[in-house]
Amino acid sequence: MRSRLLLCSVTAGLGLSTVATPTRADQFHYNNVLVGTRAMGMGGAFAGIADDASGLYYNPGGLAFALSNDIQGSANAFYGKNTVYKKALGSTDFSEESSGSLTPFFGGLQKLDRYVEGLVAAFGVYYTDGDLKDQDTPIDRFQIGTTVIDRYHRTSNARAATYFAGAGLGYRVLNNLGIGFGLSYFNADELVQEFQYAKQSLRIKLSDGSTVDGWSILASNIRQHLAVYGMQPTLGVQVALPSGFTAGLTVKKIFVATQSLETASDISKTLVSDTQNNAATVSGPALTIASPIQNTVTKQVTESKNPVGDMPLEARVGVAWFASSSFVWSLDLSYHDGVTDADVKTDPNSVRAAYAKEAVVNLATGVEWYVTPTFPVRFGIFTNNDARPDVKKGTADAASGQTCSQSLDYYKKYCAQPDHVDYYGGSLFIAWVQPNSQIAAGITLQSGNGKAQKLGDDAVQEVKSNQYTFAFSATHNM
Repeated sequence: MRSRLLLCSVTAGLGLSTVATPTRADQFHYNNVLVGTRAMGMGGAFAGIADDASGLYYNPGGLAFALSNDIQGSANAFYGKNTVYKKALGSTDFSEESSGSLTPFFGGLQKLDRYVEGLVAAFGVYYTDGDLKDQDTPIDRFQIGTTVIDRYHRTSNARAATYFAGAGLGYRVLNNLGIGFGLSYFNADELVQEFQYAKQSLRIKLSDGSTVDGWSILASNIRQHLAVYGMQPTLGVQVALPSGFTAGLTVKKIFVATQSLETASDISKTLVSDTQNNAATVSGPALTIASPIQNTVTKQVTESKNPVGDMPLEARVGVAWFASSSFVWSLDLSYHDGVTDADVKTDPNSVRAAYAKEAVVNLATGVEWYVTPTFPVRFGIFTNNDARPDVKKGTADAASGQTCSQSLDYYKKYCAQPDHVDYYGGSLFIAWVQPNSQIAAGITLQSGNGKAQKLGDDAVQEVKSNQYTFAFSATHNM
C-alpha cells in the first residue's frame, strides 16, 4: 500500500494523478437528461401529470388518465458539457469538454378501453445519461509549487450511455384514482481511454559531485470499461384532488443482473538517460530518489464483479395544479437512497469505493402556459445534486507523518477524493399544437459549482461546470 501511495504522490507532483483515476462518465447525477416532451419543458416536474407515454418513467399511475393515444419522440437532442478545474495545474486552469447527441425519449401510449375499461398501455425507450468525449489537451510549461512541468499532454476518449427500454400499464381504479406498473430493461455502458504524458527537467547530481541536465518523464495509458445490466420495476399512484389539483407517487429500483468493471493501465517512468544511470544520485527541484531509476513500466489489470454495488431506490412525489384550461403548474420531490456496498477495488489504492453514493434529494417545478390555443410555452427549474460526498480539506503535517504519501488514514480522509458538483438547471420549450399532433423545441441549461482534487493529493480545486441540451420533439395523437 505504501508503495502505491508513494507512486500516487510522485505522479501528483508531476501533474499525472489522473493516471490512476481516469475521468469516468457521470453515474452520480440523476437529472443529466430530462425525459419526455412536456416534462423536458417543465423541468422534469411531471409525477403529478404523467398522462402521456413518458408516464412510464415519471409515474405509471398517470397513464390511467391519458386523454388519447399518442406516439412521441424526442429526437435530435444535442448536448454539450464544459467543466473547468480552477488552478488545477499550478496557476493554470484545466478544462474538460464533451458533447454528443441522443434520443431522450421515444414511446407510445394506447388506451385499451375496448378490453378493460380504464386500462392503458405504454412503451418507451429513453436515455437518462450520455457522454461522448474526444479531447486533446497539450499544456506547455506550468508550475506546481516549486515543481516546473515543461510539457503536459492528455488525450481522452470516452463514450457512455445509460438507457432504459420498457413497457407499462395504467389502470383507473376509480374516477379519481389510477395505479400503474412498469418494467424496464436497464443498461449502463461506459468506455474511457486516456493517455497522459508529462516531462520535467531536472538537474542530476552524479557520484563524482558533478551535475548534468536530465529529465523525468511520466507516461500512462489507461482503459476502463464499466458494464451494468438489470431490470427496473416501477410502481405508481395518481389521484385527482379537488380544485384542480392532482398528486402522484412513484417508487422504483434497479435490480442488477450483472455488472463488471475492467481497468487496464500501463505507467512508465523515465528518470535519467543511459549515460547518467551508473552510480548516480538524482536530485531535482521537488524530487529526491535514493536509487536512480532508468525506466520503470508498471502494468496493472483490475477487475471487479461488483463495481457499482446495489442500485439506489428512487421515490418521487409530485403535485400539479390545473388552474385553468391554459395554465398548469407542477412540483416534484425525488429521493435516491445511498449505495454502500460498491467495490473498493475500483479505486487505484483500494481505499474507497469509487461508485459508492450518498442519499440525494432533488426538486423540480415547472409551468405550462398556452399563450394561444396552439402555442404553449413550458418553463421549469430543477436541481441535479451530486451523490458523491463533499470534498473535505485536510492539513498535511510532514512532521507528524500526516501527508498523502505517509499516512493511509490521512489519505483515506483527505486525498484523491472524487469530485462533488451540485447543479441548478432550467428549461424553456415552445410547442406548436395541432388537433392531432404537436412539435416542440427548446433548451435545457445546467450550471454547477463544486470542489475536486484533480491532482490526487490533498489540494482542493474549485470546479465550474456548464451543460446544455438542445432538443426537438414531435407527438402524434392517434
